[in-house]
Amino acid sequence: MVPLLFYAACAVASAGLLLLLMAKAGTGEHGRAKRVAASLIGLAGIAWILVLIVQAIPVPDNSLGQLGLILLCSFISIAAAVRVITHHRPVFCALYFVLVVLSGAATFVLLSAEFVAFALVIVYAGAILITYLFVLMLAQQTPADLNGSDAVNYDSIPREPASAVIAGFVLVAVLGGAVFGADRSPARATIDQARAIEGAWYDLAWMPRTLTEQARRVDPTVIAIVPEANGHLLRVQPDHSALVRVQHSDGRPASTITLPPSLLPDNTSRVGMALVTRFPVSLELAGVILLMAMLGAVVLARRTVESTTTTASRESNA
Repeated sequence: MVPLLFYAACAVASAGLLLLLMAKAGTGEHGRAKRVAASLIGLAGIAWILVLIVQAIPVPDNSLGQLGLILLCSFISIAAAVRVITHHRPVFCALYFVLVVLSGAATFVLLSAEFVAFALVIVYAGAILITYLFVLMLAQQTPADLNGSDAVNYDSIPREPASAVIAGFVLVAVLGGAVFGADRSPARATIDQARAIEGAWYDLAWMPRTLTEQARRVDPTVIAIVPEANGHLLRVQPDHSALVRVQHSDGRPASTITLPPSLLPDNTSRVGMALVTRFPVSLELAGVILLMAMLGAVVLARRTVESTTTTASRESNA
């Protein structure tokens, strides 16, 4: 059951973020005091959320250090994300976004999702963010500090802050509901583990060459995998091992060998195989989206250069 305290904590954090966005364009000591008060409210809500998550998720004693690093990376991600939408200089917003990506990637590494971490860095920090910076460097920049009278409006005044904060609150609440509402009983954990191991074995069966190499680790005389009568290359056993029928190089008749769970493919291999076999359309669409983003950046930058050139020529003629 999702506790109401979690929703209350999300509401407090959202209220602090909304107040921070509304106080972004404030000047003088009064505006600075509003930003400090809003920051304290937001930090209190974030700390409350983290405490509730730690209390709800059972953690073994040998994983306390890893949990501390995950919470630290999560806090850095949230703090940097807030600065992305509250900083008055777009270039610094992009740099804070880099910090969000790196801290998120570190969290995925700590959760043994290395492929997702690398993909996050390559796609966002290496492609999309470079496109953003390419546009920002050629766009109009804020010529003075936030308190200056000649600051650009779209750099100092947020648009629709309430709608954005409400959307973020709903997203965090839904994710929190998934975390707190999950069945974490030992019986459910055993079933999920068995399904995950079975899926990993079947993913290995989609890679015959890798399956043959793994079988050779058990018996160096293996030269090929022999399919069974039903066409399957292996059979998963209740003890999480797998039976494979193989041919031998020394002339022996085909026999069945047992592959231990230690020979299961890692997460990177499974995700890569899934991308090219089960979700090739999604992979191609991602490439098309990145290409369109790059073309859009070129078009926007070209329009900015043409507008600047036209304005300069008019001023010179005047």
